[in-house]
Amino acid sequence: MANSKRLNLVKKYLQGRLRFTEFAITNACIAKCSFCDIWKQQPKIFVDKEKALRAIDRLADFGVAHLTITGGEPLLHPDVIAFVERAAARGMNNAVLNAAPILLTRNDILKRLEDAGCDVLSVSFDSGDPIIMAESRKIPNIMDEMARAMEMVKRTGLKTMASVLIWNDNYDKLEEVCVRAKNMGYDYIAFNYPTFSESKVYPLGGSAVSLSREDVIFALGEAVKLRKTGKYGIINSALSMRNIINYLRDPKTAAFHCLGGRRVLFLDWFFDIHPCMQLPRTLGNILDRGMRESRLDMPPCTDSNMSWYRDLSMFMQGPRSVPVLLESLGGGVKSFI
Repeated sequence: MANSKRLNLVKKYLQGRLRFTEFAITNACIAKCSFCDIWKQQPKIFVDKEKALRAIDRLADFGVAHLTITGGEPLLHPDVIAFVERAAARGMNNAVLNAAPILLTRNDILKRLEDAGCDVLSVSFDSGDPIIMAESRKIPNIMDEMARAMEMVKRTGLKTMASVLIWNDNYDKLEEVCVRAKNMGYDYIAFNYPTFSESKVYPLGGSAVSLSREDVIFALGEAVKLRKTGKYGIINSALSMRNIINYLRDPKTAAFHCLGGRRVLFLDWFFDIHPCMQLPRTLGNILDRGMRESRLDMPPCTDSNMSWYRDLSMFMQGPRSVPVLLESLGGGVKSFI
């Protein structure tokens, strides 16, 4: 199945139709992070199973070859396995995000995710310090729960990724975080760049990510150095992180713009399509009969520095993307895609 997913991705890339999507299936969450207000939202929403399956089919029809299932906490959704199965059946490489590791130890969920065709399990990882990690997520003993979950994951064929938000506590000690994640057994590490969201659906920000521009630039510079060592499985492209550094210094100097709304998309729990999590703009509803692939034509954007959208956009800008592709293929780090 993995080979067929890769072939589908390459086929869509050569056709010029390749797209990536994050699909938020619920706003319910166990974690109460200081840099995210989704857990405060009422009422709690869980996408309807049949509508979500139709949405995944339409995304596949629109050229989406990678689907990240997110939330809130997607593992709280009773039908998350069905969504992974449908994505895999449609040839989509897929990842499932997790913020509360205790959920990974229950109900044989890891085996069910593996059987359904999940490719990567992405777990939030904010600090190398267990006390700070517990405080940042408001989940007691979260690191112990994570260690137990990682031991269970290693008995499956699932790949794991530590999803590291750069924030006030870790921006100047990223290697400490990487060492802890590597020792715990993570296959990959992905850095998420601190950002504030204007979206009413997906509010992000807060004092925990109120870093100065200089601090973020410093952190990304350190992340580039760590990536170059090849020791930690960092999937962020060094070229992309340098592009964000240029963006932060002066948006006009960023050589690569974001293709959110064209090649990279965010689908919320109302089935509305957005250019990314940060921007309030809606491109249409995936379930509307009038929604066509041709409406995904937002021009290149410089309004956001969101890592997932900016990093993936680097790969889909024609001949200019060749150095990025070569870096990923020849840098000793195989992407989770």
